[in-house]
Amino acid sequence: MRNKRSRSPAPLSFEYVAKPGDGSPDQTLTMINNTESAIRPTLAFTAHNMYGSVLPDVEVRTVLGTHLGAALLPGHGTVEDILRFDGPGARDVRGVQISFTDVEEVEHPPVDAGLRAVMVDLDQKATMDPEDFWGVGVANGNPFGVQVRVALVAFEDRVGDHPRQVEDVVTLEGDVDLASESHEVIWLPENVRGLFHHVSWCLVPQTLV
Repeated sequence: MRNKRSRSPAPLSFEYVAKPGDGSPDQTLTMINNTESAIRPTLAFTAHNMYGSVLPDVEVRTVLGTHLGAALLPGHGTVEDILRFDGPGARDVRGVQISFTDVEEVEHPPVDAGLRAVMVDLDQKATMDPEDFWGVGVANGNPFGVQVRVALVAFEDRVGDHPRQVEDVVTLEGDVDLASESHEVIWLPENVRGLFHHVSWCLVPQTLV
C-alpha cells in the first residue's frame, strides 16, 4: 500500500471573486502568503469571460498597485486588492489568469494581530454609508510599527447584472505610519464626502528617515 503524501500549499495563493454577493466589493482579488517571508509581488493578469475565453483587448490594473509591485504581503499574511478592467469587453470579465513578473523578498515581521483600515463617521465609528464617510480609521494591534498605504475607491452604479466597475481611485498622499498597538483617524476634506464607497489598504515597506 502506497503512503499518501500531504500536499504543501502553494507559496502564494489567489482567489478572485467577480460578484461576492455579501456586500463586499465586486472584482476582489485575495492574495494569501503561505510562507514565512514577507514579499512584494508584481503581478500580471489576463482577463477571461464566463466561458474561459481570453479577452485580449481588456487592460487589467489594480487599486493597490499589485500589478506594479506596490503592496507588501507579510509572511502568512493576506492582501485584498480590487481589479480594474478597461477596454472592449471589460464588462464581460468573470475570471483572471494570474502570473508573476517579479517577486521581491522584503524584511518585515509577520503580522499576528489586528490591522485594518475602515471608513468612519464623525463619531469615529465604522460606516458603510458614503454620506457619513468623514475619515479613515486605521488600527495596528501588533507589537511593532507598520506603514500603511490607503486608497479611497469609488464605484460606478451597477449596470444590469454586471459586476460594478471601479470608477475612481484616490491614494492618500503620504503613507500612514502607525506605532505599535495604536490607531489613528485621517480626516478627509468635506468636499469628498459622498464620493467614495470603500477603503482599500495594504502594508508597504517602512521608509526610515
